[in-house]
Amino acid sequence: MRFRSLFNILMVSTGLLLPHLQINPATCAANSPMSGQQTQSPPSDELWSAARQGDLDKVKTLLDQGVDVNSATAYGSTAICFAADRGHVEVVKLLLERGANPNPRDTFYNLTALDWAQANGHFPVITAIYAAGAPGADDALLQAVGSKNIRLLEALLAADCVKPETLAIAKKLAASIGHERTLEKLEPLSSPEVTLPTATAEQLQRLVGTFATETGTIKLTTAVDENLLTIDLGSGSPIKSLQIKESEFLANASRIVFAIEGDEVKSIQLTLNGQQHALRRRDFSEFDTPAPATTDPPTSAEVEGELPAFQPSPKDAAVSSVHWPSFRGTGARGVADGQNPPIQWDAEANTNVLWKTAIPGLGNSCPTIWGDRLFITSAVSDQANRDVKIGNYGSVDSVEDDSVYDFIVYCLNKHSGEILWQQKAHTAKPAVKRHSKSSHANPTVATDGKHLIAFFGSEGLFCYDLEGKLLWKKELGFLDSGWFLDAGYQWGFGSSPIIYRDRVIVQCDIQKGSFIAAYSLANGDELWRTERDEIPTWPSPTVHEFGDLPMVITHGTRAARGYDARDGQPLWSLGSHSEIVVPTPFVAHDLIFIASGYAPIQPIVALRPTARGDLKLPADEQPTAVDGDNKEAEPPTKPEAIAWNTMRGGPYMPTPIVYGDFLYVCSNQGVLTCYRATTGEQIYRERIKVGGTAAFTASPLAADGHLYFTAEDGRTAVVRAGEKFRLVGVNTCGNKVLSTPAISENTFYLRTIDEVFAFRTAEAADKND
Repeated sequence: MRFRSLFNILMVSTGLLLPHLQINPATCAANSPMSGQQTQSPPSDELWSAARQGDLDKVKTLLDQGVDVNSATAYGSTAICFAADRGHVEVVKLLLERGANPNPRDTFYNLTALDWAQANGHFPVITAIYAAGAPGADDALLQAVGSKNIRLLEALLAADCVKPETLAIAKKLAASIGHERTLEKLEPLSSPEVTLPTATAEQLQRLVGTFATETGTIKLTTAVDENLLTIDLGSGSPIKSLQIKESEFLANASRIVFAIEGDEVKSIQLTLNGQQHALRRRDFSEFDTPAPATTDPPTSAEVEGELPAFQPSPKDAAVSSVHWPSFRGTGARGVADGQNPPIQWDAEANTNVLWKTAIPGLGNSCPTIWGDRLFITSAVSDQANRDVKIGNYGSVDSVEDDSVYDFIVYCLNKHSGEILWQQKAHTAKPAVKRHSKSSHANPTVATDGKHLIAFFGSEGLFCYDLEGKLLWKKELGFLDSGWFLDAGYQWGFGSSPIIYRDRVIVQCDIQKGSFIAAYSLANGDELWRTERDEIPTWPSPTVHEFGDLPMVITHGTRAARGYDARDGQPLWSLGSHSEIVVPTPFVAHDLIFIASGYAPIQPIVALRPTARGDLKLPADEQPTAVDGDNKEAEPPTKPEAIAWNTMRGGPYMPTPIVYGDFLYVCSNQGVLTCYRATTGEQIYRERIKVGGTAAFTASPLAADGHLYFTAEDGRTAVVRAGEKFRLVGVNTCGNKVLSTPAISENTFYLRTIDEVFAFRTAEAADKND
């Protein structure tokens, strides 16, 4: 959809990119494992699919056969929503003729069919729906005039459904903003004369002030200029408003209604972009945090001199190794103490560049290392659509591409970058489309030094030895990870495999038939499979041994879960998470860290490994007021298994990292929050200023007192570890990066969309030689 401005897509080291939409919080309970959702009948599936595709004949046939025109998915979407989203106007008209109701809102995004059409600019569909009697045409006309949206204005006028009085007000609004093209459309139309109220200077003065929503996400300032009320929504450019009722004003596309008691404004109802917001008088300073000084980042020498030397905890040493066997190294921890990677490099200036090797095709899998070998995967096609977009934009669209691909595993010498061998695992047109930040080679390979596991989703699971000999392969079926609300949008598979002792474990959260399974490392035989009540997610599983219990830890939309790695038996389930989950769980300080950040539900949880059974996060960790008085209620009861949690601040894309005593959480926009890992105490919150495109998909790494955060434009910020934020420097590679780096033997390995870089200081290179 072109509604993509609400989306923020991802592609984490586990694999993929997802849209960032605004969620209706009420849906979290409705779509929980206990909600009893019913699977829809196949005829309804066919109707939704035909509506998506714009297949008018198929839609007519299904309706003639008696399929309910208003049959809804588990999230309340109907055929007319799908057709409206894609602009299939003839299908929309047919559905309306057959009794489709365009007014109900889906239970996830709270949008109607008309909202989807308007968001995507499908103006003929807008005309058809308003002409059929959808409510809101009068408000939409005033919004179109105020925003100078000629195409929307034309669509509304073509529907011939606006009241004459509204048309008269629209003319006055167009005149007040002086937009000639709008006036040209409106003036020839017949409308009655209307007399609008005119407030006195004294009446206007009582409306002057500063107002904001409860969280300060929307701020509004009113003032009086030339006996007109002006509105400033934070742009610094006040807009003259048009008074249409005693306490109601229009300011371009915004409507402001004042609730007045006596001479005092108690609150404001603001309609902005079709959404209503409640504001009250506030002091903006309570929301505004002074911006940090825009000085150059200090040198590493300055940092080392001002802050105490970093002391890693003994547990960090357990994950430090020259080997980097799977996504983000051992246990997905991302810690590589003792490997001494550089903190400065510049690819364009050839500073600390050990080597650079071009990798054909497109892949977002991360580098994996064992000994002196580095492994990567790619999907290669000469005719491929290689469109890759970075930044905090939004889109749920699939990339259109009918090419046949070779799915290839590459082995490189980690010291020289030479390609030692490559093996073609499969050749086919991909079974599932990808997103523009995704690829057809997303999962990171896993190795134990003898076996190499490559996973290409629907294209299969492959096992090689480290010389490139195929040992076995296994087809796991159609693994479709995409937009749960609309299966017509496919984004690619992202979860990476892991090796635990004699088995390979994969997590497959897909549109239908989600599961987690273990396969024999020796021959690929299935050892166990456990079904999961899940919609598509993209985290990788993690295995950690707690005493004699090997636990598989997974994250998902409906629940984070623990399983016994020996037989797949469920151990615990923790519900109430974000609707779309990407970050991978991991273990540190004998706690299981779980996080997700699909706003507004953004939990971070430190779970004790003794957790068992079905658990629920408290709805909010903040106390709430008791009805009828000002006393505070006790905070919601928290399960004993939860060491600490917060329902705000979880990351959408990057997996958090625990290093030393602290948990570091980086948002897509580069806001870094540091917590004390064992208690959840917030230590600091700072923006990582990398310059360029400040969008982060790759997960952070840590080594020898420093943290590494790589942005999508290839800039890597190095931050001093500890309880004080200090940016050491920003390094560049000159290319797009959507995968998480790796660290081994004095070297920082970075995969871009076209190549693999190895960064190492000259002194370290001499030592290795």
